Amino acid sequence: MAEIASIAEHISATERTAADAEIDASQTKKLEFFQRQLDTRNPQIFRAAIIDVRNYGLMVELPDALVTGLVHVSSLVEDFYLFDSARRQLIGRRSRKRFSVGDELSVFVVRVDAFKRQVDFAIALASDASRKARRNKKRSGII
Repeated sequence: MAEIASIAEHISATERTAADAEIDASQTKKLEFFQRQLDTRNPQIFRAAIIDVRNYGLMVELPDALVTGLVHVSSLVEDFYLFDSARRQLIGRRSRKRFSVGDELSVFVVRVDAFKRQVDFAIALASDASRKARRNKKRSGII
């Protein structure tokens, strides 16, 4: 009976190791994809949702890629944003624009740190998103 328990323990440990390796490989491939986005100097615009608001920026998740990253407050250049800790919001001082958990954004990659396994994003302006959509339609021959 002790031998069966030992074998079961070994199989469980091996399975956990394999699952961790699979997650690690998937994360590495995602980081490589985002690094290629940076290298082409024509980054793709992604749909994102704010999952947390901190005093230093917005934590966003890309639902299509299952990746989380940071939109640093310093990349929000159109206004100076103040952090409201009670409401977990960033509020523009001049524009009063608010960023809250659950808001949908369009973002693009600005930095990939493969060592720390982090991706930083910036918010794509509406004009950038529409310009890229028109350019992609032209390439595909729709327009």
